[in-house]
Amino acid sequence: MSSIGTMNSVINNNRKLLKDGKRKPFSKSLGGTSKKSTYKQYVLPEVSPHVLRRVRIKMKRQNRRLLIKQLVIGFVTLVLMMLYIIYLSQ
Repeated sequence: MSSIGTMNSVINNNRKLLKDGKRKPFSKSLGGTSKKSTYKQYVLPEVSPHVLRRVRIKMKRQNRRLLIKQLVIGFVTLVLMMLYIIYLSQ
């Protein structure tokens, strides 16, 4: 069965459901919700700009160190793989 035939059969099946009264269209989407939300919004504390600047600098240092570690480990792995390939080819 082609994709067009499949689409037509889905549409026909949905129409049959509506005609027989087995399905009420959009019955739950228009009603909304009656429950009140008990969510209490979190209020962030005030932070001075110099503290934010210090946090930003610290995060940049940590990210730079992590990047250097990843590059070193990747380079060492690459060198070991090259040496292994050279060793196997001999």
